[in-house]
Amino acid sequence: MITLYVEENNPVTPTFYNSILNNLQFHQLKCPCGQSGHLSIHGYYNRYVKTEDGKVLFRICRVKCKQCGCTHSLLLSSMVPYSQISFKEHLQIITAYEKGTPSSITLSQAMSFDESNFRYIIRMYLKHWKQRLISERISINGECLINSCFQHFKRQFMQIKSMPNILFSNTT
Repeated sequence: MITLYVEENNPVTPTFYNSILNNLQFHQLKCPCGQSGHLSIHGYYNRYVKTEDGKVLFRICRVKCKQCGCTHSLLLSSMVPYSQISFKEHLQIITAYEKGTPSSITLSQAMSFDESNFRYIIRMYLKHWKQRLISERISINGECLINSCFQHFKRQFMQIKSMPNILFSNTT
């Protein structure tokens, strides 16, 4: 998996995702095997992401490394691998939990997820991420959360499966 870094204020829309891909210099992408310049488009798959506008369909690009033969999805840093809920909403839920805000208030403010999503995110945060963040002194409110998680844990914040994932930060 390759995560394309985008600023947090950018929209989570298929149009924005496609514009990032259209402007991407594929020869600059680095495969998790360490090779650069060996990735080519292999195909696409559909993925839904829940946003403030409801469920949105993305056509996710997959690339294949000519060197190692592995395929990788290209995701934006505003997406959480293996989750339909956006990075921004993960942060909102966890921040509200850490502040002690009742889940009923948080749920009433977010239209794109329900109580089971809320409980699942909190449970996964407590099980997989909270102690990791504390051990490295990483704040969920910090601007460098995405970069810090990749630097220390080699994965996107709230990525539960430990699949190889690298951050590519030359997107514009």
